[in-house]
Amino acid sequence: MAKSLYLIDGHAQIYRAYYAPSPEFSAPSGEPTRATYVFCRMLLQIVRERKPDYFGMVMDVSDETVFRKDFFPEYKANRDPAPEDLHLQADRIVQIVNSFGIPIFRESGYEADDLMATIATRLSDEPLDIYLVSSDKDLYQLITDCVRLFDPRNGKTIGKAELMEKQGHTPEQSVEVQTLSGDNTDNIPGVKGVGLKTAVKLVNKFGSAEAVLDNADQLTPKQRENVLAFAEQMPITRKLVTLKRDVPFEFDLEACKLESLNAKAVWPIFHELGFRGLKDVLREIDPEVSGEVVEQAVAERLAVTLFDDEDTAQTSVDYYTIDTKEQLAHFVEKLKTQPNFAFDTETTGLNPVAAELVGLSFSWEEGVAYYLPVRGAMGKTLERRDVIDALAPVFEDERILKVGHNLKYDLLVVMQLGISPKGIYFDTMLASFLLEPLRRSHGLDYLASTLCNHQMVPISDLIGKGKNQITIDQVEIARVSHYAGEDADFTWRLFEIFQPQVTDSHIEKLFQEIEMPLVQVLARMENNGMALDIKLLKRLSDDMAERLIDLTKRVHEEAGHEFNIDSTKQLANVLFDEQELPVVRKTKTGRSTDAETLSRLVEQSDNPIPKLILEYRELTKLKNTYLDTLPTMICAKTGRVHASFNQTGAITGRLSSNDPNLQNIPIRTEAGRRIREAFVPGSKDGVILAADYSQIELRLLAHFCKDSALIEAFRHGQDIHRTVAAEVHGVPFDQVTPQQRSAAKAVNFGIIYGQTAFGLARSLKISRGEAEAFINMYFLRYPGIRQFIDDCVSRARKQGYAETVLGRRRPVDELYSRNPQQRAFGERIAVNTVVQGSAADLIKQAMIDIDRELLAVGGSARMLCQVHDELVFEVA
Repeated sequence: MAKSLYLIDGHAQIYRAYYAPSPEFSAPSGEPTRATYVFCRMLLQIVRERKPDYFGMVMDVSDETVFRKDFFPEYKANRDPAPEDLHLQADRIVQIVNSFGIPIFRESGYEADDLMATIATRLSDEPLDIYLVSSDKDLYQLITDCVRLFDPRNGKTIGKAELMEKQGHTPEQSVEVQTLSGDNTDNIPGVKGVGLKTAVKLVNKFGSAEAVLDNADQLTPKQRENVLAFAEQMPITRKLVTLKRDVPFEFDLEACKLESLNAKAVWPIFHELGFRGLKDVLREIDPEVSGEVVEQAVAERLAVTLFDDEDTAQTSVDYYTIDTKEQLAHFVEKLKTQPNFAFDTETTGLNPVAAELVGLSFSWEEGVAYYLPVRGAMGKTLERRDVIDALAPVFEDERILKVGHNLKYDLLVVMQLGISPKGIYFDTMLASFLLEPLRRSHGLDYLASTLCNHQMVPISDLIGKGKNQITIDQVEIARVSHYAGEDADFTWRLFEIFQPQVTDSHIEKLFQEIEMPLVQVLARMENNGMALDIKLLKRLSDDMAERLIDLTKRVHEEAGHEFNIDSTKQLANVLFDEQELPVVRKTKTGRSTDAETLSRLVEQSDNPIPKLILEYRELTKLKNTYLDTLPTMICAKTGRVHASFNQTGAITGRLSSNDPNLQNIPIRTEAGRRIREAFVPGSKDGVILAADYSQIELRLLAHFCKDSALIEAFRHGQDIHRTVAAEVHGVPFDQVTPQQRSAAKAVNFGIIYGQTAFGLARSLKISRGEAEAFINMYFLRYPGIRQFIDDCVSRARKQGYAETVLGRRRPVDELYSRNPQQRAFGERIAVNTVVQGSAADLIKQAMIDIDRELLAVGGSARMLCQVHDELVFEVA
């Protein structure tokens, strides 16, 4: 039987012990000991239950000296500084481990993970089972038949089989997965929008991170864009996540041999720390340990300096809780005298229309904030009515300017109080987005960390996570007051940073005349909400359920037997083994049955199963995503659905929506159109009016390239696709064939997104030569479009950014890449930003103008929704 070596990932397990769900412990001297106690309990449990033959611990030396910073200085740059009381406990743990006689391995310039990788590699030929005491995913790449991870918290090991079951990939694929997903904890960049689950799917499908890049054309448009944007970074990320297996350091397996722990050396330390239960465990290990040894213990308390002289100069804050009528009156009088202030709201949920107000915080001076609680636990609160009456005149005074972070949310909360806020001046989230659209995050926590060097209190510290999460009104008011005060304080600090950057900059007009006015437009629009015909949704859901049953039966009839349609493995067996259809593409997990594969099978054969499966999948998605989900999203207060519209969701400036995503409801299918019919007027005498800006991007293209034929076609309301087809093919307008119009339409829209001959050939089912000839004729007839595209790329390469008609800028670093795919991607961005971004600008301008008119004329007409170039209203 092979002997066992257990290696503790030192710092990782110390951190884990510090944050373990355990009561606070302290020694009789006052020394904090929770992490020390939890770690020692874990160590002794391994010795008693697992009985290792060899035992050791590996530790990091310093984040600052690690070799990864040599080629990527940002490595671990976003790590929070360790809590001061953790340093003390880490030192105490090292003292105890040394006293036990367990060797600790460190090497300057390398991390504990690299040392474990090196040890595992050196011992690969030994008849030894190695257990890495850690749950760190970075170590998955080290797993072999003889190397496993051991999680002391649940006593489970992770070997090859467990890794595949738990994560869906092999140890060899671990580096590939991490190369794509990166690691936010260590500030390692990955492909935008690709988390671990998506990375696993991509690696299983294509084999490696590089293979994903090579097959980018098979990805969704968004994934393709993000993967190509990541190409230049990929080798660096791979190097960052790959553990070193050849660290030059001394390791002697015999030094790790565990015959017995030195309990006598540790007994006095446990006595000093008050670890009574753990002393009993020491007696089990060494019965000769007795109370007499206590006389030898050093009774002195370990001297600890929490702050040195430099640290004592840290900035203090004054956060006040306003919880009496007298304090409220005094506070409001003070608030009225401020020319501007930052404010934030605390609520019981994430939907501002449905949630209840818990409190409001205000700040107009760095380090000073005020919190007004109206709900909460363990403390006094103000009467909600008193707060509303006192604050309404201030919020409705347009002379007092309001500042916020994600200000739309707070405006909506205030609107639920019956207040109509005015003087909406500055949103720090929008300022961040317009100033640096490619910034990793525009969240308050991230900006406070990167721009103010301050770590905000995470909301999870107050309300927890997962199933045990509570609402913030269940948290002690004193804790909420500090949390809320911090939000208002650092919103104000960011305002003081961003305001001078916005003033007299290229974004000042865009910020002041488009984005900030739009905040109020969107707040009103979201507050209006959309009514739903629940009975229709239920009928559609039932109809779709019957259709899915029918489709399932038909598939089974065509296959000749029943099988699980949702199982890709069973479906592959039916399609390729039983029906003998050609295998279109193979992945690491087997033969692909994705949508693209099924579409090709529909083109290549008369077999009805692929087409039936495509329809089955489409209906299943629509039923789950919309028909069964939309009714659950109706607000009980209003009887309507209140989607959220995000101004920072797309770099082009387009709005995105969520909860629900109204912009993804399909309109080109019968099922999608029926779902849209379920959005109805909220009153009997109302109707839904949808106003669509017809072909806005093509109109902008005509404007930019100044082509007279295109402009005239639009001015006279002609079918632009038929007009282009007639021009390109040199035939009369009324003799254009459907095929010619389809080709013109594909190129017209494809130009904006970088349509290639290969892509056109695929979409129109024509040869690549025919597609190439058509594109060449297109540019020959419309040289202004070719010139416009070239000018966009040239200008972006010269300036470093592409710019919309209203001055929104998108950096295009990809144009300087040595990778041809990246450069081509950059060229598409340069054109797309100008056209699609300008379209987004104009729709926003339209929303502001229309909203202004609706307010001016009064009446019942209300804007309900924006779907890219379409605005939806409820009118009498």
